[in-house]
Amino acid sequence: MIQPEQMIATEPPETGPARTATAGVSPASHASARAPAQARMTRILERLNEGGSVTVTDLAREFGVSDMTVRRDLAELERDGLLERVHGGAVGLSRGPLTVIDDIEPIFEARSRQNADRKERIAAAAARHVAGRNAIAFDLGTTVLATARSIVAAGVQPQMRAFTNSLRAGQVMARAGIPVYMSGGLIRAEEMSLTGQDAVDGFSRYYFDVALLGASGMTSEGVFDYSPEEVAVKTVFLQRSAERVLLMDSTKFRRVSTVLIASLAEISTLITDAAPPPDLATVLEGAGVRVIIA
Repeated sequence: MIQPEQMIATEPPETGPARTATAGVSPASHASARAPAQARMTRILERLNEGGSVTVTDLAREFGVSDMTVRRDLAELERDGLLERVHGGAVGLSRGPLTVIDDIEPIFEARSRQNADRKERIAAAAARHVAGRNAIAFDLGTTVLATARSIVAAGVQPQMRAFTNSLRAGQVMARAGIPVYMSGGLIRAEEMSLTGQDAVDGFSRYYFDVALLGASGMTSEGVFDYSPEEVAVKTVFLQRSAERVLLMDSTKFRRVSTVLIASLAEISTLITDAAPPPDLATVLEGAGVRVIIA
């Protein structure tokens, strides 16, 4: 059941004429032009997910690339079965919702800046949701880290104990006086996380009142993330928590990534910033997932 939160307690850069600044092309368009082909195709699918169609002319202007480059992008997406080309552009497939495929993980700092306002709202709602809980597992991810900061800002609760494989989240909470339990394991430098069998074994001794989980995407098939190295610890948190709370902003709906973390039925609660698309909302409701809109 969906309810408002308030109601609850590389392609190389192009050269030549296509890269020359012209009147009427905004700075944002030139920023888009620096993105690799995958980023352009992701944006094309996002546009189609929003409804309607796209034109070659509009896309070329938005990305600051040539019409030929856009046509190559559309041809590749059509070969993958993700859209249908028509004269002058493309339309979404009538047979079902489009899925954006992400398999390259942006660096942590870049992800922190993406949709920061949405993540802050989700984090504040999550902090309220877990108020009064005792043993809380904190997964990785920028929204989970934002939630750790929101919990600290709201005031440390004496009964709370935190369990995490995120060095960033652990440091934030430990400095505030929250008891933090961490596992052993190998440090994954990109995420500042503890991974490997030692990390899995370390957390397998505990049971948690609630786990706060991050992910890179969600479809009707389940919840996805980038890194196979992180999945084993996420699985422990899922298996040993009374409530599994997924923190995900709405830009990640209908996105697939490298690893399937869990089916939707394994998630207890989704905290997000906007209602999921109707098809996904139906599947979430059927899986018994409570959806909280921050």
